[in-house]
Amino acid sequence: MKYVPFMLKTAISSSLLVSGAGLYLPGAQAATSTTSSSTAADTVTTIKPLWHDKTDGQGIYSQQSPISNGLFYYSSGGTLKAVDLTTGKVKWSYKNGSNPEIITNNSVFFITNEGYLVKVNAQTGKLLWKVKAAKDPIEIGAFTELVSGVLYFRNEHGGIAAYHPVTGKKIWENKDIPMYVGSIDGLYDGVLVVSSTVDNRRTQFFGLDPATGKRLWRIQGFYSFVAYRHGQLILREQANASNDVSNEPIKGYQLTLVHVDVNTGKAKTKENYKPLEDVSRLGNTFTSLQGSYLYTVDGSLDNFDGNPLYRFTLSQETTTEPKSFEEYGNWVAGPVNNMAFFQNGTQMTGVPINDNEITSFNGPDSPALSVQLIGKGIYAGYENGYFHILNAETGKALGKVKTGAQQYGKLFSANGILYIQTEHDLFAISLPKELK
Repeated sequence: MKYVPFMLKTAISSSLLVSGAGLYLPGAQAATSTTSSSTAADTVTTIKPLWHDKTDGQGIYSQQSPISNGLFYYSSGGTLKAVDLTTGKVKWSYKNGSNPEIITNNSVFFITNEGYLVKVNAQTGKLLWKVKAAKDPIEIGAFTELVSGVLYFRNEHGGIAAYHPVTGKKIWENKDIPMYVGSIDGLYDGVLVVSSTVDNRRTQFFGLDPATGKRLWRIQGFYSFVAYRHGQLILREQANASNDVSNEPIKGYQLTLVHVDVNTGKAKTKENYKPLEDVSRLGNTFTSLQGSYLYTVDGSLDNFDGNPLYRFTLSQETTTEPKSFEEYGNWVAGPVNNMAFFQNGTQMTGVPINDNEITSFNGPDSPALSVQLIGKGIYAGYENGYFHILNAETGKALGKVKTGAQQYGKLFSANGILYIQTEHDLFAISLPKELK
């Protein structure tokens, strides 16, 4: 799935949102003790990057690792670059290239502005093949994903196609599947599931035959994809789906899940959680199913300062109240690896989901834009243009980098070096010793 930048307090690293999926997290309890960092933000050591380069900014939307063969792959000034991880020295470049869509040990795939799907050698940049996959110019966007050994190319101007990754030969094309603001949600039980918007409110899901591209079924509604389990798609129905722009209160539920048979596209069951007197202005910024718990961030569409995190128990529906984490402040990120992050004023707090001890991080007097947890390190980008590195166990501030960024992509590290992708730049910094 292709990601777009979130506006935070919902601008969260997808590594925190995705990597915890399927992780069973026991019930959280009220915190009984607190570990707090006393390091003042203005006394934190400034770290000088090992190297830095301007980029086209496309890397912040990608979840795949841009690292392979000792190289970092990215686009800058309309040129695809492969640079040495330690020095940033360019090993090879490809003009009229773009940010990689797919990187393997041997190959890099990308899409040009002229609508060509291109494959080059990952170690040399040598052209292996290119095919015309879309009409140029690509006014809206085109993307490709490698799923079970097949390249699926989706064009937001319309249509989806399958290509052989070795030869570039087109396997099939279906121009009748609209893919505006679309996603390839996955290959489940022999069905390729894709989705797109109908009118920027309603979403349509399609089940396709992965061998021919033939449409098997279609379902439409105020839905967003949550997960796939036991032969069923789990979709979240928008709380204010029946809102007809009326000023009258609309009764509904904080959370509604619809289970759809992946083979037929038929809605099998619907689960409603926590009835509310008025859902006409209820919005949602995050939903994650982890084990038997469903985490959700909900609040008024008129509230731009952030909202709390709630946890529901799957299949208990309206019988119990959700666990609220409101006491810790507005949600920032997680939970992942047993940790969720919140911000109350300038205070950021890490809350272990199945522990009694919380850790407070004294950051700058600025809202957090992005928080990511990798190993023992917490990495936070702030509105003031600084990126902070902290010890996840103690809350100690270990250093900061001046990035000037307002958007951050997923972080990656290799050989003790952290790579920070922002909307305009790429920074490589040496990690503090205690995080290597």
